[in-house]
Amino acid sequence: MRGFDAAVLRGRRVIAINKSFLLAPWADVLYFADRSWWVAHRAEALACFAGRRVSIGTCEDGILRLRSKGRCGLEADPGGVRHGSNSGYQAINLAFHFGVSRIVLLGYDMHVDGARTHWHAGYPGHTAESQEHSLRDVFLPCFSTLVGPLAAAGVEVINCTPGSALTCWPSRALAEVLAETEVAV
Repeated sequence: MRGFDAAVLRGRRVIAINKSFLLAPWADVLYFADRSWWVAHRAEALACFAGRRVSIGTCEDGILRLRSKGRCGLEADPGGVRHGSNSGYQAINLAFHFGVSRIVLLGYDMHVDGARTHWHAGYPGHTAESQEHSLRDVFLPCFSTLVGPLAAAGVEVINCTPGSALTCWPSRALAEVLAETEVAV
């Protein structure tokens, strides 16, 4: 997401995950999993993000709280999500609850770039080594458990993240995917 101009997504349904609300403060939803993330970023998010806030990690007025319903797989109960040990996984389950027929992934690079663990400065305690382990051994294996259930539900998933290590869905250029669908104005 480093250097990404989110303006190309205006007029489309967008779930911003964690600090991505800074790139798309106009997004429909801000999704975050960890209460500690909310505590650290609450003031900034409330100041510039007007959309719906959804989480499994905090219980506060103005935040739709979903229940964690297990680790892997697709949760059909709209009151919960499977956690997959990461908020990106949970956001896919949330998009499914919104009844979409296509999910386009951005920012799902799923690898460490030198010492960088995120498109932004990262989070305290997320070292390159610990993040590399989490990505390879914890996060990535769960994503494949969404492939069959989403396909069976008629939901197409396209990964538009250049260089992504997430290979269980087809990868395409974002411009190509966006050109296929018109934006409702």
